[in-house]
Amino acid sequence: MSDYFNKKGGFSGNSDREKFLLIAAGGAFLSLLVVVGAVFSIKSKDEKPKEETQKLLQPESATVTLYAPERPVRVGAKLTDVRFKEVVWPRNQIPEGAVRDLAQLKDKYAREALEPGTPITTNSISNEPVTVSLPLTPGMRAITIEVDETASIEGYARPGTRVDVTLTYMNDKQLATRVLVPNARVLSFGGDMTQGRPQAGAAIRVASKSTITLEVTPEEALSIQTAKQLGRLGLIMRDASDDKAPEVDSVTQGKIMDPGAAPKKSGSVDCQAGTMRIGDKEFIVPCDGKGGLVPVE
Repeated sequence: MSDYFNKKGGFSGNSDREKFLLIAAGGAFLSLLVVVGAVFSIKSKDEKPKEETQKLLQPESATVTLYAPERPVRVGAKLTDVRFKEVVWPRNQIPEGAVRDLAQLKDKYAREALEPGTPITTNSISNEPVTVSLPLTPGMRAITIEVDETASIEGYARPGTRVDVTLTYMNDKQLATRVLVPNARVLSFGGDMTQGRPQAGAAIRVASKSTITLEVTPEEALSIQTAKQLGRLGLIMRDASDDKAPEVDSVTQGKIMDPGAAPKKSGSVDCQAGTMRIGDKEFIVPCDGKGGLVPVE
């Protein structure tokens, strides 16, 4: 009898255990279904349109095509006469108001000087022609000369700076350089009238050929205009506070080959026929008789 009950008791215990395990498994299955359903529900709510998703996945290094002038453009230039080229630009660095279609430039004008390779923006264009006046001193004249990177002193001859204009030419079969116009004020560089020196470390872009406009006297303007046909014009920068005439205004090939020769001072001539005295002053008489008498300093 005892064995019988023990067996019955054992059988009854196994049956309860099986029922418990079955209930537990069913509960776990239901919990899994609830979790899976919640995940799909959240994914469905957060799903974005296909285009927006692609945009979010797009790398920051992606580029766009913008437009920039091939050559420097002066203020007021009609943009339909300007040649533009496509430039590849980082999508995350697009300038504000960047022009994306050349049709936007039809019948428009440059509001400011445009640099080659720099994307053009709507802020730099105008519907009407832009009239710009150079800041000339009354009685003075403006004249433009062509310069390169060397002649423009690596681009540091900016508006407001002072320079000596030099002429290198052949004189009596000797190469010579003389100061043609001392202490001329720079009015614009490549059409840009912005004054002030570039920040320290900032790169200065100078085209292989550019222009500089100078403020000079009427006579100096005629001298520069004539000198353009005689030799090569150059610039020598001077300090803004230095308004003195140069002590030496001419150097010849002979002086370079013979450093011991006396420097040529302002007012001297290359060839002297002699000297003469008028009153208490002595004058040099040039060989060719041109240019008049030169006072001896």
